[in-house]
Amino acid sequence: MPRVTIDQTNFTAGEVSPKCYGRVDVTRYANGAAAMPNCIVNIHGGAERRPGGLFVAPTKTAAKRSRLVPFIFSITQAYMLEFGDLYMRVYVQGGGQVLVAGVPYEIATPYTEAMLTDMDFTQGADTMFLFHQGVPISTLKRLAVDLWALQAAPIAVQPFDEIGHTFAVALTLSLATVGVGRTATAASAVFLAADVGRRITYLSGIAKITGYTSPTVVTVEILASFTTTAIPASLWVLEDSPQTDCTPSAKDPVGATITLTLAASGWRAGDVGKYVRINAGLCLVTAFTSALIVNATIKEALSAVVASPASAWTLEASVWNAINGYPATGALYEQRLAVAGSIKFPQTVWGSRSGLFFDFTIGINDDDAFSFALPSTGQINPIRRMASADALMPMTYGGEYTMKGGNDSPLSPTNVKARAPSVYGCNSVKPIRIGDEVLFVQRAGRKVRSMAYRIESDTYKAPDLTVLAEHITVSGITEMAYQQEPRSTLWCVRADGKMAVLTLDRDEGVTAWAPQSTTGFYESVASIPSVDGDEVWVVVRRTVNGVARRYVERFDASLYTDCAILGADAAGKAVWVGLGHLEGATVAVRADDTYMGTFTVAAGAITLPRNAFAVEIGLPFTNSVTLLRPEVQAGDGTAQGNKQRVHEVSMLLSDTIGARINGDEIAFRSFGPDLLDVPPEEFSGFKNLGLTEWSNGDAAITITQDEPYPFHLLAVVRKITINS
Repeated sequence: MPRVTIDQTNFTAGEVSPKCYGRVDVTRYANGAAAMPNCIVNIHGGAERRPGGLFVAPTKTAAKRSRLVPFIFSITQAYMLEFGDLYMRVYVQGGGQVLVAGVPYEIATPYTEAMLTDMDFTQGADTMFLFHQGVPISTLKRLAVDLWALQAAPIAVQPFDEIGHTFAVALTLSLATVGVGRTATAASAVFLAADVGRRITYLSGIAKITGYTSPTVVTVEILASFTTTAIPASLWVLEDSPQTDCTPSAKDPVGATITLTLAASGWRAGDVGKYVRINAGLCLVTAFTSALIVNATIKEALSAVVASPASAWTLEASVWNAINGYPATGALYEQRLAVAGSIKFPQTVWGSRSGLFFDFTIGINDDDAFSFALPSTGQINPIRRMASADALMPMTYGGEYTMKGGNDSPLSPTNVKARAPSVYGCNSVKPIRIGDEVLFVQRAGRKVRSMAYRIESDTYKAPDLTVLAEHITVSGITEMAYQQEPRSTLWCVRADGKMAVLTLDRDEGVTAWAPQSTTGFYESVASIPSVDGDEVWVVVRRTVNGVARRYVERFDASLYTDCAILGADAAGKAVWVGLGHLEGATVAVRADDTYMGTFTVAAGAITLPRNAFAVEIGLPFTNSVTLLRPEVQAGDGTAQGNKQRVHEVSMLLSDTIGARINGDEIAFRSFGPDLLDVPPEEFSGFKNLGLTEWSNGDAAITITQDEPYPFHLLAVVRKITINS
């Protein structure tokens, strides 16, 4: 085969999985690379050195993990929040940590270190809603830069249902097997006469109370066997409502105080605050008089003042509490706060009243709140996360759902159309909306899928964005953040402490993954907007002088090192301090835009061989691009598997200083008396290097930038000879 010239014009396919090295027939093979560590593909197709990281501040507790959460009021008022073990700290957009009298501003939170991964959030205007199954829905408000308020959400009416009673009392069964005539004995008085006919449940066991002996002993018929006869306190439930007649003293007006009288003892002091649905009306229990009588306020007028028989009226309580759990996730959709995923009701979605985020009064009017359980798929798959696009999207461990109103009408209590268009499953990583797509991490943590409506099939599809780069997320994704400007990129923290970055632009056909690493472990990532583009912040765990430290850092395109500091001195100096956070580390130094080499930090300082006016000092990192095996189709077949020799490599560069090809340095400046003290200039154009070695089917080419300088590779031209 004669000498040929191969031109790779872009890298829009990013780093390609080794499992695809043989797929030279795939169009994206020609636009991919074998490896692209610490590079990011831009939408024009070029591969750039990733931004360096600016050191901002250490986290509060180096020994414990922290999580970054963005708080965005507007493009000019955005903050980065550091949530740690029972605390929250604040960082200013484009700046540093908020301090009060020189001390980091901080507020207490109910979220422990173990809760941070599962904590979810959504924001409307200047109020953020925080969710966790173990904590009531909370609101976070910014009152000033250094004044924030975190409190339980002031929910006027919580969703309620017939959830029975739970007691902090142990229960002992005479037998755990199915049958009649068993007894259930409580450790203290809990039973009442009107409990006859109610059920006792624990795990898979079910027993129906058939007789009342005393406040501590009842007779039961076991309908489904229990796993043990000794049932722990607070884990068994007395289901249903009191099984006796209930008579209201009046039927109206709304707001009036009435009495509700039972034919047999059934009221408990703990029933105050619960609701009674009776005679087509609704009452709120306000005071306990006795086991026979309570006072109540009419919330919805009753239809009659007659005794309502057992099972015709219900005693209902808030479905959110410390025993049954609180919503795990939430989203704002069509002027409603939608929440879901409590412990007892893992597949239920609750929507607030339209325009009233703190009112969950369920009704049948279009603007009333609603409660809706996802359609059964034969499995109990808890709702892990929710997203909001043109539909409300509850995402479970077993599949993805869409909820919207039918007939192009808004979602309402009587107009809910729920579907499960895909069954891939979602993990606890917060989904991210990009344009009209919602990106989520599949339940195993190794695939990123993009869910969007497809008009050609009239349904939602969720294709795998990692299909040609499955190796990029091999350790699993733990967090994601989206940077819209200056390029559309998805930043993903991996479980192994590295990062995977996806450049995604559907219009330009760019789906390019590239791995990122640093001297340490990335643990959290988040982004906030700014006037000049979105800022990406990270929490990084680094080992400094043999001790683990955790730092908050911000990526900055003007930097070329990590965990970096910037310094300036009008008179110039050789000794630079302020490096205590990198004590004992080897750092790279750019002085007056010139790379000075590496130095070891001692006593928080370094000494340069000459005075410098402006410096960047940080941890070095290397970026590179390794090309895929070349492919040429000729009369005698493919180039694959044949001996190859690359005679020359030509790199088309943009604003680049320095590069190596297979370890050989490329000259970027000419030396002379007038150039020795001048910083190197950025170069745009072609740089060439001749090669001489033959290879057996690989012709491997790796282009590297190992110094803290800009790098932007646009295209590569290879002149190659292939012998069969």
